[in-house]
Amino acid sequence: MKRIVPAIVMVFSLVAVSHAINNHNSEKDWCLFGISNKCPNPPTFDLSEKIRRLETAIKKGTAVYTPEELERLSAMLADAYTTKELLERY
Repeated sequence: MKRIVPAIVMVFSLVAVSHAINNHNSEKDWCLFGISNKCPNPPTFDLSEKIRRLETAIKKGTAVYTPEELERLSAMLADAYTTKELLERY
């Protein structure tokens, strides 16, 4: 009996974590990754909007995105800032 209770608690906690992960995946901004089949509308937003969306996505952190996805989003944000700076310069 002493082994059954912790096992049941562990199973319930794994189910809860799995459910939470599935719910967080729906909060991802798939349009930023260019995944058209998960993006309801074609990604046609301007540079300022892209920067805002990238910053918002990065703030969600590992609760929503994997570390690899966060690295990719950060690189995309750096590229967007570089592009913005170049456009403002010329």
